[in-house]
Amino acid sequence: MNRGPVAGRQSGTDYVAKVQDAWGIIPDFVMELALEASRTTQSAAAKRIGYSAPVVSEVFANRYRGDMVRLEQKVRGVLMGATVGCPILGEIGRDRCLDEQRVPFSASSSIRSKLYRACRNGCPNARLQTQE
Repeated sequence: MNRGPVAGRQSGTDYVAKVQDAWGIIPDFVMELALEASRTTQSAAAKRIGYSAPVVSEVFANRYRGDMVRLEQKVRGVLMGATVGCPILGEIGRDRCLDEQRVPFSASSSIRSKLYRACRNGCPNARLQTQE
């Protein structure tokens, strides 16, 4: 009886080969994402970094036209263990740093207020375009 994919089972698709076919020089974060997709599934890898499977497919095919720098930083934080020094929270994953920058202002907690201000007022890790 077939019960669908088993958690932790390899996807059966060689995403590394797909990346090798599409890219000349393969960035290390793209290769890491392809390895994760090959270990699990493309959908699971996409979900893990906070993106959709079609976006990851476009990255593998070297056709993604979105914010590649943000995607790279998410992969580095989630899959490669990259961290940054947050002036409020201390050392955190690069992916969490990017997520914190997107949270709207909230006066519900002093930490949340401090994070909002720090992300918009000179934090060297911020990727926000303008001060709000």
